Amino acid sequence: MRNGKANAVERPVAIVVGADDVGSAVAVALHRSGFATVICDDIDPPWARRGMSFTNAWYFGNAELDGEAAVFCASAKSISPVLRRDGLIAATSWSWHGIAPALAPVAIVRSGSTSRRGGRALKARAPEGAVTIGIGRDYVSGVDVDVVIPSDPEGPTGAIITGQTTAFEAGTTDLVGAVDQGPLVYAPKAGRFATNRRIGDLVRRRELVGAIGNVDVVAPISGALRGLSSRGAAIFEGAMVLEVDPRGDPVLCFGIDERAGRIAQRVVSALTQHLRSAMPEPESGVAANAESAA
Repeated sequence: MRNGKANAVERPVAIVVGADDVGSAVAVALHRSGFATVICDDIDPPWARRGMSFTNAWYFGNAELDGEAAVFCASAKSISPVLRRDGLIAATSWSWHGIAPALAPVAIVRSGSTSRRGGRALKARAPEGAVTIGIGRDYVSGVDVDVVIPSDPEGPTGAIITGQTTAFEAGTTDLVGAVDQGPLVYAPKAGRFATNRRIGDLVRRRELVGAIGNVDVVAPISGALRGLSSRGAAIFEGAMVLEVDPRGDPVLCFGIDERAGRIAQRVVSALTQHLRSAMPEPESGVAANAESAA
């Protein structure tokens, strides 16, 4: 047991806030480096790259990414039993600060996609001894978090940029959404997303893919659906809900994005260095595993 808590786990715990493609890649990297990893997100997360993330765990109870499995934990008490199984990552809609006291995490990492929605002050709310890491330019090192990991400052990490076209269109001829979005479609308003399509489906330019309320979502270009928010997802204004890969290969819509993977390895390296400086004798196996993964 750690810190005398009955529900604690043997391995050091790391909490990742955000189940988007970057947060999920970080969770995989931490898991493979020897950390018992928990991903926290909203009840109906809107993240579109579900073939490249663990987001489906919130909708279907479990998800797989690059050979690793995440299991959804509806109750806080069910998280520790999942973490005791070395092969599983825990996914939950509980807030990170709600589960942190029981899990005594050594690290809390927030994905850049979630920083605009949930605030940036990880450092002020983190339990004593936990390293806080923020991904993206919205954080100030030493103020918001202990460590800042840079990411792509221009749009979503790993976006495939092609020609420009209209992304949203109403049921009439009135244009109500953003224009010049290339293969990416952003929500012009908040609401629930409706769709019958799946990740990897092939679509044609301007083909109807889904809707947010009375606003139709159409494919901006022809190709394969690399990103598609889940049916029933709670979309916030400005969220990416659709992404089309013009290469048209469904296989390329699954797995860890190359750039998200690089960010994840930077997180593991930074965390390992920080833990070594703070704790001269880190727990056996964690530092060595983190170095080999980086």
